[in-house]
Amino acid sequence: MGFLNVFRHKISSTTPKTKETIQSLWKLEKIILDSLDFHTVVQKISDSVLTELGYLDLGYRIIVLTLADKNRNVLNRVSLSQTPEAAKAQEASAIPFHKIDIPLDANDNLLIKTLNDKKPYVTKFWPDIFKPILTEQQALRNQAAAGIKTSMLFPVIVRDIAIGVLIFSMVKDEKDVTENEYDLIKGYTDVVGLAVQNAKLYTSLEETKKKLEFANTRLKELDKLKDDFVSVASHELRTPMTAIKSYIWMALNKYGAIPIRSAIDTKSAKSKYKLPEDLQKYMSRAYISVERLINLVNDMLNISRIESGRIALRLTQTDIVQLAHEVKDEVLTKAAEKNITINIKTNLVHRVLADRDKIHEVYLNLIGNSLKFTPSGGTITISFSEKESFVYTSITDTGTGIDKKDLPRLFSKFGRLDDSYVATAESGGTGLGLFITKSLIDIHKGTISAQSQGTGQGSTFTFSLPIAGTIAAQNLKKNAPQETTDTKELEKTSINFV
Repeated sequence: MGFLNVFRHKISSTTPKTKETIQSLWKLEKIILDSLDFHTVVQKISDSVLTELGYLDLGYRIIVLTLADKNRNVLNRVSLSQTPEAAKAQEASAIPFHKIDIPLDANDNLLIKTLNDKKPYVTKFWPDIFKPILTEQQALRNQAAAGIKTSMLFPVIVRDIAIGVLIFSMVKDEKDVTENEYDLIKGYTDVVGLAVQNAKLYTSLEETKKKLEFANTRLKELDKLKDDFVSVASHELRTPMTAIKSYIWMALNKYGAIPIRSAIDTKSAKSKYKLPEDLQKYMSRAYISVERLINLVNDMLNISRIESGRIALRLTQTDIVQLAHEVKDEVLTKAAEKNITINIKTNLVHRVLADRDKIHEVYLNLIGNSLKFTPSGGTITISFSEKESFVYTSITDTGTGIDKKDLPRLFSKFGRLDDSYVATAESGGTGLGLFITKSLIDIHKGTISAQSQGTGQGSTFTFSLPIAGTIAAQNLKKNAPQETTDTKELEKTSINFV
C-alpha cells in the first residue's frame, strides 16, 4: 500500500533515525488510508501528524490541505487541523476558511508557486499565502492571532502532477526544524497524494452509484408508465377495431363472396344482395388491415408484459411433436389458401419441460412466418433432434430466404428487413413476432437461431427446449418466473395475408 513498500525491505540497513521516520510514516499511512470517505480522509490528513506523532510538542500548530480545482480554476482549502491556534486564526479572519480560494493564475502567491514549481517553500509572512484574497493587514492579523512564526509549504504530487499543497505552520523558526522532522513531512506528502487520489476515486464511484440508482429507479417508474400507457392505449384501440372487424366480416359473409342464409328468411339459399366485386376487394383489404392492427396491438401488449416480467411459466412435461401436429391442424386452412404443404418428420424424442401455451405461440409465429414468405406450391418441414439435455425443433421452408447480412437483425424489435424476408402488405407482419418468439424461448432457458443460404434459398429456424428430468430442466424450474397478482397471459395473434 503506497510508496512505502519500496522501503520496507531495506529497513534493517537504515539508521535508527531513518527507521523511526519510516515507522512513523507507516503509522500515518495506515491512519489516513483506513477510510475512503473523502471528507474523513482530508480531515485525518490535517490532524494525524499533530495528534498521532506528537508534533504539537515540536511546535507545529496548524496543518492545512489545499487542492487544485481545475473546474473553478482555484486552489481550494479543504481541511484544517482542529487546534486552538487554528480556531483563533479562523475567528480573526475577515473571510471564512472554506471561502479562501486562491486563483490558479495568482502567480505572486507562494502556494501557487509551490504548486507550479513542484518543490517546497518556506515563509514567515502569511500575506505570501493569502494574497490576493486577504489584504496584507488581514493576513498578518490572522497570523498574529494564531501565534505562527513559520509556514512550510509542500506540493502534493501524484504521478508527477501537483494536485495540491500542504501547509505546515509552527511557532518556531525554520532553523529549529530537524532533518528527521523535514524528512517525515516530505514523505508524508507522498502518502497524502495517494490517500487523496483513492478518496476522490471512491467518492466519485459512490456519486456515480447514487446517480445510477436514481436513474434506475426513474427508469423503472418510466417503464411502468409505459406499460400502463400501452395497456390503456391498447384497450382503447382494440375495442373499436374489434367492432370494425366484426362488421366488415358480417358484411362480407352476408353480401360478399361467401354468402350466408338471410337473417330474415333462414330458408333462403343465399342473400339476394351481393356487393360489387371492387367493393368486395376493398372490404377484404380493410378486414385484413384491421386484423393486422389488432395483431400489432396484441404484440405490443405481449412485449410490454414480457419485458416487465409479468409473464409466468406454467411448466409441464410437453410432447413437442404432438404440439406441432396440433398447430399444423390449426393452420392447414391458411396453408391450403396458398397451396403450401406442411410436413412433420416424426422422430422419437423425449418430452420437454415447457409452458405448453407459450410454445404453442412460438410454433404459430414461426410457422406463420414460413407461410407468409413461402410462395404457392412451396413446402414447410418440421423436424426434431436431440443433443445433450435439449430437444431441437427445426422449421424449414422453401420461401424467399434471408440475406446473410440480415440474419443478426431478425430477432430485434420491428426486425423486418428491406430486401430479404420482407414484410409486405401481403405478409401482414408487425415485425414483432420473432422478437416475442425469442423472448419466450429465452425465458425457457433455450436457444433460437435462423439459417439461410440467401435470398430465394429458403430458411430454417431452430429452437431448443430442455428435456424433462435433466439438470437443464431442473435449472429452468428453479428459475422460472412465477405467477403473481401482476401476471398476465399472452394475447393471441393470428396469421393473416390477402
